[in-house]
Amino acid sequence: MSKLVEAIRNDKRVGRGSCTYMDECWDDKDILKSLKDEGITTEAGAVAWAYDTEGLIRDQGADCTSGEPDCPLVRAAEEWRGA
Repeated sequence: MSKLVEAIRNDKRVGRGSCTYMDECWDDKDILKSLKDEGITTEAGAVAWAYDTEGLIRDQGADCTSGEPDCPLVRAAEEWRGA
């Protein structure tokens, strides 16, 4: 496994067992391809990319709210960004 993918997979917020989009929906080869496409070459850069990608997914979910008070989609995005 690439050291970049391993850094993501070992991260507590986005890695194995975190139930994040990155953990549940991306396989290692797709992560590696995206990192290469973005020109990311460091472990810190890979983890930062994974955090940004997770944040974008949560933001997209928050954009789908119907405006109900205490929407779980909005709360999840806010919690992610504030963590």
